Amino acid sequence: MNCKNCTLQLKVENKFCSNCGAKVIHNRLTLKSLWNEFSQRFLNYDNTFFKTVRHLFTKPEVVIDSYINGTRKKYLNVFNYFAISLTITGFFTFIFLKFFPEVYTGAMDYMNASQQTEVQKEMFSNLMATIFDYQSLMYFLLIPILALISKIVFYNYKKYNYTEHAIIYLYAYSHTLAFLNILYLITIVIYDPFLSYLTILSIPISILYVAYVLKRLFELSFKKIFLKTMLFTVVGLVFYIVISLFFGLIMIVSMVLDGSFIEMVKQQQELKGK
Repeated sequence: MNCKNCTLQLKVENKFCSNCGAKVIHNRLTLKSLWNEFSQRFLNYDNTFFKTVRHLFTKPEVVIDSYINGTRKKYLNVFNYFAISLTITGFFTFIFLKFFPEVYTGAMDYMNASQQTEVQKEMFSNLMATIFDYQSLMYFLLIPILALISKIVFYNYKKYNYTEHAIIYLYAYSHTLAFLNILYLITIVIYDPFLSYLTILSIPISILYVAYVLKRLFELSFKKIFLKTMLFTVVGLVFYIVISLFFGLIMIVSMVLDGSFIEMVKQQQELKGK
């Protein structure tokens, strides 16, 4: 008998492959065996996933430093955790748009009311649709930006290099993303009017959690982490303005090329003339 994963020859009594460590499966797949494997892997209180979730709340420095220092079995791999958080986000988005479209429509109508012209309203709707369609990609691209800001803010600390800062934010951002989306889902099921308030609170919640993680990783006092958080906010705003100007310029150029910019100007002039 050979291992079905690495083809190493095994003895009949072997339960695990001595080469790749895979479990040797002798019996056919049944619902009972499938459930047993699922419960052992995901529902066991002390399994890797639940342990990672718990410890990212109670001792995030242990989870993050373990991965950075080479430990791979004790906690869930950072990329797997990020993938799970994106899955939870995608599931929430599906539930949100499928079963509670009126909440999304109401929010869009409210935000669209601030747009002056039909062209601007169409641009805003297209922008929101793009955000929903490519949210996973945008979350992933946000990580290197956060890591760069963090490296700048902690320029006087040599404990972590740029890549290790990226690992910090992969764990921290994945954790807040999953946690907040679960809260969103609970909110729209129980009392959806509170969703708008929770959305506003999501930013300070994320900032506070990241500050908590960094405080423990760098062993900072409350005064130092407060100052670093303020500096992080200032540097982050600078990055936000630069990135917004860059994409705004691209949007204006594209509008000029397709003629919608001229149409928007005409509509604004008509509104002013009324």
